[in-house]
Amino acid sequence: MNNELELSVQKFELGQLTTNAIAIRDKVKTLLNNYKAENYSEDNIEDAKKDKALLNATSKKLNDERIRLEKEFMKPFNEFKDVVSETTTMIKDASSQIDLIVKEVENKAKEDRKNIIVDIFNSLVGELKELITLEQVFNEKWLNKGSFNDKGEFKLVNELEDKLNKIRDDLEAIKNLNSEHELALTNQYLKDFDLGKVITENNRLNELKVNTQKVEVAREEKREAKVEEMVTKPVETEAIDPIKTYTLKITGKLSQQLKLREFLDLNNMIYEKVE
Repeated sequence: MNNELELSVQKFELGQLTTNAIAIRDKVKTLLNNYKAENYSEDNIEDAKKDKALLNATSKKLNDERIRLEKEFMKPFNEFKDVVSETTTMIKDASSQIDLIVKEVENKAKEDRKNIIVDIFNSLVGELKELITLEQVFNEKWLNKGSFNDKGEFKLVNELEDKLNKIRDDLEAIKNLNSEHELALTNQYLKDFDLGKVITENNRLNELKVNTQKVEVAREEKREAKVEEMVTKPVETEAIDPIKTYTLKITGKLSQQLKLREFLDLNNMIYEKVE
């Protein structure tokens, strides 16, 4: 079949075209001396228009003939090109249809391999079942045909088991930190399984707590010092805002007097009615 589809050429000759194009070109070079712009002026403007029309018509006629010959000259090759293009398109279409079948079969095979790995994961995950999923530790290369033996058995069980055991060891290490942030640290670890980042975060949180406590202690000491200063200097405080007694006779509307009484009560001021 391959030999039948190999292109063979029974006859291939470079096209031959004999014309007087070169002679025309050489003749034009000579004649153009008579059509230079400096040969024309207002006095012979009509001649200029006629010569311009003559030159344009001559040029168009030559180019039209070139186009006609080019189409004729290329016709055999264009027919050959169209046939080859049509053939390659049919071949590509057939190949695409086959590719769909191939991918369908490959995807089915990968799905079967994935199911085998899922079963193995479920048998190994144990107490980690509520913490991690297969997707978190999955490696796409495990789906390759080479990851399974001739019996269809997964050859990289140890690799999966090692990953799970490392997670167990890291979680134990986090527990041994005896950190009050253990839950947050565990959740962070389960995102990317980076124990180093978890330890760094624990150190940061501990340092933050110490600094916060220092700030709170400093604030409390400052507050207590201020209270002590106020207690030990009652005379100075009284001098700044001394208590005084005045006797006033107030005349006004009852509503105004009630508001005044309300103000005195709100400010804990002592008052009495004087007859």
